[in-house]
Amino acid sequence: MDNSSDSDTKPWVTWFCELRGNEFFCAVPVEYIEDNFNLYGLASLVPHYELALDTILDYDIDFDKVLPSEDAVEAAAESLYGLIHARYIITA
Repeated sequence: MDNSSDSDTKPWVTWFCELRGNEFFCAVPVEYIEDNFNLYGLASLVPHYELALDTILDYDIDFDKVLPSEDAVEAAAESLYGLIHARYIITA
């Protein structure tokens, strides 16, 4: 089953939380993710931080002009979302 059309229409966070194995993730509000205070210190922990954050927030990324591969950015986005999710759960 191809989920590529689902990921094009759903926000990244919703798509990620619905993936098999991610049942224990909740959707972190966009407002929380956009607040730099909540992200303090995470840039040094995640490679391709800016691109990963852009992916999570559904900003358009032109991968023809980006050095890391789309797979590397996606893996970084998953890692970053896990860290953001942990902070959200602890502080919410």
